[in-house]
Amino acid sequence: MIIKNYYVEDMYEAMIKIKDELGNDAVIINKRRVSQKGFLGFLKPKMMEVTAAVEVKQEPVIEKNITNQKIEQEEYLRSEINEIKEVVKQLIESNDSSVNKIVDQNDDIYDLFSEMDLSKVIIEDFESYCEQNNINKNEINKIVLYEFLMNRFNNKLNVRTPDSRILALIGPTGVGKTTTIAKIASREFLVNHRNVGLITIDTYRIGAVEQLKIYANILDIPVEVVSDKDDMKTALDNLSDCDLILIDTTGSSYKNAEQIEELKQYLAEVDEKEVSLVISMTSKNTDVIQMLNNYKHVGFDNLILTKFDETLSYGSILNAFYLCDKPISYISMGQVVPDDLENATRDVLFKYIWGEIKV
Repeated sequence: MIIKNYYVEDMYEAMIKIKDELGNDAVIINKRRVSQKGFLGFLKPKMMEVTAAVEVKQEPVIEKNITNQKIEQEEYLRSEINEIKEVVKQLIESNDSSVNKIVDQNDDIYDLFSEMDLSKVIIEDFESYCEQNNINKNEINKIVLYEFLMNRFNNKLNVRTPDSRILALIGPTGVGKTTTIAKIASREFLVNHRNVGLITIDTYRIGAVEQLKIYANILDIPVEVVSDKDDMKTALDNLSDCDLILIDTTGSSYKNAEQIEELKQYLAEVDEKEVSLVISMTSKNTDVIQMLNNYKHVGFDNLILTKFDETLSYGSILNAFYLCDKPISYISMGQVVPDDLENATRDVLFKYIWGEIKV
């Protein structure tokens, strides 16, 4: 038996190499995504490691000596056992549960779904799309996936920039609310020449108030600190001359029902506002689901997606608009104020998703 590993871009390239070197009788027994070797290899696109095997056909010979024949058989058997042990070792290390399956053409598509941490709802929708368009399993490829994504981006994704005078940002700790507020404030004040005021109720996190005050001082715009919900009306009155008021809220855990309820009470004091739920692109699918479910009790009007620079996986874009009927308003990437902020558009979001898939 001959066993070889191939490092390729995709399964098409693997099949060509395997057929050329091992022939048509070769069987694929394992595949996985691996980082490229060498210095900074982890920054490069992942390669696919494909393991293939082929049985070596023995030419029939007439043995004159039975003893020699037994010795050769024993040596051959021992060699086979060692090779099998090596294969089993590799399979255990790779932890691939599909090793006994011959790879189908669409396996790399579903590998992408797994790597992107997509919701089950999206995968089921893709399968339904293929059925409705009479696309059988062997015909599924990246062209089909491209057409599916284009269809869903055009029909399901909603994008809209907030236009209310008061905008409050909510979300868990660490998703980038304060930095995003600074970016919006800087752009509206410096580029659009609007009078901007800031309010923070994030008095729990150490340094949160000081951080927002630093941004306010740089821009020379007013900032109000609210430590009790009864003070919210006073803060709004103090900023009555502002064209835009941005509210930075406490980074409450989406698991903490008491904090969620307290946040709701604070925002209930604000009339004619728009609320943005901030979601980090580094969040797992299960976390996104819980965020959406728990923060809906507060109420929000749109989504802001942040930390595009801290991940190479952008599946949360799909998870966000599949699991929530609210529009995506802004996307944020990096710490540069105000440059690292963009209005969300279908084209920009699609480029992130398709760029990941092409890798």
